[in-house]
Amino acid sequence: MNTPIKLAFLILCIALTANAFVVPTKRDAVTPEHEKAVAGICSVVQDKSLCSITLKTVPSNDPNVLVRHLATGAETSVKKGLKFLSEIKPKYKGNAFATACITSCEKQLNNAVEDFSDFWKAAGKDITSMADNYFTCKKKMTSIFNYQSSCLDDIYDKTLLKEVQGGIGLGKRMSGESVDVFAGMGKVFNTLNIKTKLNQKDTDSLLPPPLSFYYY
Repeated sequence: MNTPIKLAFLILCIALTANAFVVPTKRDAVTPEHEKAVAGICSVVQDKSLCSITLKTVPSNDPNVLVRHLATGAETSVKKGLKFLSEIKPKYKGNAFATACITSCEKQLNNAVEDFSDFWKAAGKDITSMADNYFTCKKKMTSIFNYQSSCLDDIYDKTLLKEVQGGIGLGKRMSGESVDVFAGMGKVFNTLNIKTKLNQKDTDSLLPPPLSFYYY
């Protein structure tokens, strides 16, 4: 192999080797649009730090996705809280008060999980369905938060309260975040320039029929 051919072959090998080790550039998920959406949603919650931490890694700037992510996080945490209660219950077998408190909390959190099912049905698949059922979504999320609050309010033993709060507290905090978001949804929509109208009427299919239904 003569010199020009050897040189060309060497250059080709170097080029191929270099290309083999090129690492594709990773797209930064935190875009200005993403930051604006997260800031707009978190502006209406009390615990802005938890809200920001929860949403900053979500690879989307779609408000619908971000709001749902908060609710999903709350639901996951509530289910983990139920698991925690079932794990600590056996050690309080001889303590009637503690057993009664934990059993009551299990009932409350199970009610919250059932309400999550109703919440997702009302929320639908997009921001339009969520807005159409806005009042119902807000009502269900408030109910979810209240179930957890009631659980803790009934425990007056400080040691037991601290333990239970440590196990179910995150679910309550994250549910509170979602309550705040729905309470301030009008401001969020204005900030993010979402023109969809929020329906302030209850669309809950489980509501009893109006009184006129019973009269002719």
